[in-house]
Amino acid sequence: MSRIPGHISRMPRVSVAHDAMLVMADGSEHPVVITDVSSGGFHLSTEDTIPIGSHVFLRVARYGDFPAQIRWALGSEAGGVFLEPVELPQD
Repeated sequence: MSRIPGHISRMPRVSVAHDAMLVMADGSEHPVVITDVSSGGFHLSTEDTIPIGSHVFLRVARYGDFPAQIRWALGSEAGGVFLEPVELPQD
């Protein structure tokens, strides 16, 4: 299978609008809205500036804390990868 130039292979994503907290390494918490999620990562919106490379926990009510790293941030949006395997709940 050849790679298509400019194509980034991603896990299947699920569009959501779920409130959560982003817990920074210093313990500070930032409210966020998760806008899509996959077993490998997430996209969120926030009113705060989230530094790229930050190690965080994505705290989701009913599901717990997920260790992650912020990989990109632009304005009020950011995205990251989960640092441990995540299995998406089957609601």
